[in-house]
Amino acid sequence: MKIIVTGSLGNISKPLTQLLVQDGHSVIVISSNDYKRTEIELLGAKAAIGSIDDLAFLKTVFKGADAIYCMIPPDFAAPDQVDYYSCIGTNYTKAIEHAGVKQVVELSSYGAHRPSGTGFIVGSNRVEQLFNALKDVNVMHMRPGYFYYNLLTFIPMIKATGRMAANFDGKDKLPLVSPLDIAAAVAEELTKQTFKSGVRYVVSDNRTCNEIAGVLGKAINLPELQWKTISDAEMQHNLERNGMSPATAAALVELGAATHNGILREHMNLQEITHGKVTLESFAKDFAVAYKQNQMKY
Repeated sequence: MKIIVTGSLGNISKPLTQLLVQDGHSVIVISSNDYKRTEIELLGAKAAIGSIDDLAFLKTVFKGADAIYCMIPPDFAAPDQVDYYSCIGTNYTKAIEHAGVKQVVELSSYGAHRPSGTGFIVGSNRVEQLFNALKDVNVMHMRPGYFYYNLLTFIPMIKATGRMAANFDGKDKLPLVSPLDIAAAVAEELTKQTFKSGVRYVVSDNRTCNEIAGVLGKAINLPELQWKTISDAEMQHNLERNGMSPATAAALVELGAATHNGILREHMNLQEITHGKVTLESFAKDFAVAYKQNQMKY
């Protein structure tokens, strides 16, 4: 099969490309950085250098493809995240329609079933709707849980305060997921002989925030590390104090609130879930390395 992979050599796209090439498929990886070309080619894939903002570029690259993996990289500099997601999603769908591609896997998120109240995830909902409007195209929406590597953003907080804190509770469960497990699920969907539209949830481990703090604390020799629940107002204040725009901070606060009140995972809880192999304890080893390498002073 001729398969297009967006997302350059990112956390999901690189292992996905490796899996597809190993399986004998012809893979084209889209990247905006020409310096990635050599690394892409060393994986056994071809590089298409250009921007997903460029509709003409996408139309050209998508032509003749049997299947496409579409993802939208976050752009926290964008003044309106939902509008940004909608714009890129529109480019993808127009290019898919123009190229006549019939099989697409779209990277979405758990919580994308809701059109509002989930912060940045509202953008994923909008993109799903755009893809669902395509005629005679099979689209599988991959809805992974909470990415393990997002936990790395707590490292500065741990070093500064000795705790992990957010506006969701220590007893709240996070459906943690590894990019490796997502890549495996995407590869499986892209290469199915009988391709169907639908939604697929991927979760590697399901743990409470208290458990997460405990496991990570043990890995970094801080067994007393605890999870602290803070108010929406306090989280908004902390994010803005650290340089985040009020709008971006508000979206993260809303996302945290959706985690706490359960609406983010309400649909996922009713569905069959693909369970990955990477446990929290396995990720904790990588977390410990990142924690040790972070030499920032506070």
